[in-house]
Amino acid sequence: MLKRIEARRVRNGMFVEAIEGAWQDPFLSKRRFLLRREADALKLRKSGIEGVIINTSRGLDIDGLLIEIDTQAARETIQKSVQVLESVFGRLQHGDGISVDQVAPVISSVSKSMDDNPTVFLSVTRLKSKDEVTFLHSLSVSALMILFGRHLGLDEATVQTLGTAGLLHDVGKLEIPLEILNKEGRLDEDEIKMIRDHPEKGHAILSRQEGMSEIVLDVCLNHHERIDGKGYPRRLSETQVSFHARLAAICDVYDAVTSVRPYKAPWSASQALKWMLGSEGQFDRRLVKKFALCLSVAAVS
Repeated sequence: MLKRIEARRVRNGMFVEAIEGAWQDPFLSKRRFLLRREADALKLRKSGIEGVIINTSRGLDIDGLLIEIDTQAARETIQKSVQVLESVFGRLQHGDGISVDQVAPVISSVSKSMDDNPTVFLSVTRLKSKDEVTFLHSLSVSALMILFGRHLGLDEATVQTLGTAGLLHDVGKLEIPLEILNKEGRLDEDEIKMIRDHPEKGHAILSRQEGMSEIVLDVCLNHHERIDGKGYPRRLSETQVSFHARLAAICDVYDAVTSVRPYKAPWSASQALKWMLGSEGQFDRRLVKKFALCLSVAAVS
């Protein structure tokens, strides 16, 4: 279980997965650690952070540690959205058809959450169990694309379409065995090929569905393409990678590297953005800079 809270005092300790707000303090730069001492809690209180994300699944007592910021609305939205996605993705796995209308309630709920409190919503989606990775990643990417689209001043119809694209961008992974998707070790060549086939498989699935826009299909097929032409599945050149696919690539990778998973420590927002800006040829750097500003604005709004 993930909770976002404000530190007040330490009794038995808590496991901190991520810190929101200040990133400069060397103590805070550890990012993922067990907090036990009152002196360390004092550093947190004086650092100007907005809150911390704790992992209660580590079995640590949090009673008396802090004041919990209300995440109930976000948790309820996510739970209902995951149920809808399980149903929709299940239909696709069985070869049944879906329509945009079937995922519209999810997009509406996510969109409202991005209006109400984007920081809390995105924080709650960051803790991903093995069983929920696909669904919560889809929700997170959808939310980030909605947030980013609005920040860029796109019209609301396009923003909603981007949200749908984020929600469905990884449907091709339905055809990949879970043991490969969740594999912690190094993938072999056949497994890598299977993973890299998922954009085309997803595009083929969505092309058969009712009412899928060109943006949704484009994002599904091209969210792993790179500006330098070294992406997959088609190694498109810079001019061939659409604006919507560039935006999706940023949101997709950002969520992947900042998420808390059983086998992976998350990167902080600053670590992720620094790496993304330094990844020559992978992303549209102009859009990454705007994405960083978008996240900064959302955190203080």
